[in-house]
Amino acid sequence: MSERTPSLQEELKNLLQYLCYTSPAYNRLTQMLLILPQKAKKLWGMYPDLMEREEELMTLFSLRYTGEGFIEAQSYNTPLGLHLAGLYRSLFEVLADPNKRGRLLRLAGLSEEEFKKIDPLRAWIEVSLDYLAKADKDSLKLLSVVVEKLSGKRPEESVSWEEIGRATNVSDLAASARTLHSFFLLPYKSSYYVYAKECPLLLDIYSDLRAKLKELLR
Repeated sequence: MSERTPSLQEELKNLLQYLCYTSPAYNRLTQMLLILPQKAKKLWGMYPDLMEREEELMTLFSLRYTGEGFIEAQSYNTPLGLHLAGLYRSLFEVLADPNKRGRLLRLAGLSEEEFKKIDPLRAWIEVSLDYLAKADKDSLKLLSVVVEKLSGKRPEESVSWEEIGRATNVSDLAASARTLHSFFLLPYKSSYYVYAKECPLLLDIYSDLRAKLKELLR
């Protein structure tokens, strides 16, 4: 007697669960790869036991040093690291887009409340907020200003970096912006504007994480 073929809903649920448990929130290897490029010194501080095997990691995941002392994933020579990081960035982009997110959850037969338990973007945002609250509070101050400026705007509406800069007193605006981009808390594409659709925290389902951000800055 043949085994029952899983339904599309079951297959998608299984896939989302798998992607959640191997996501940057729960796996330090994919976490490290996602936030590249980073200064080698910073990576040693964050992942000392992983970086003890630096040579093997560099070879396995096709990483390299830049002239400025950053570690980054190469774009050639079987770039496993680049593909893993790209997988989660692409997944996060889907989950940050309300329309694509809605279609995915409908296909998987999941409500937003059910998805909370295995939402890899939610888990990653929470981990990132906790980490940056200890290691780089300026980045969270900048994120808070961006959230405030973009709150209530339509996805295609934006705010200029100039306006954001006037509203915050972080020591190095460009460095904090790069950190938020690396952590996918603000994956902006323009050096002049930030669009509402580029700030995952603005999704209604993440209102509790916006409250968490405020609490961390008190």
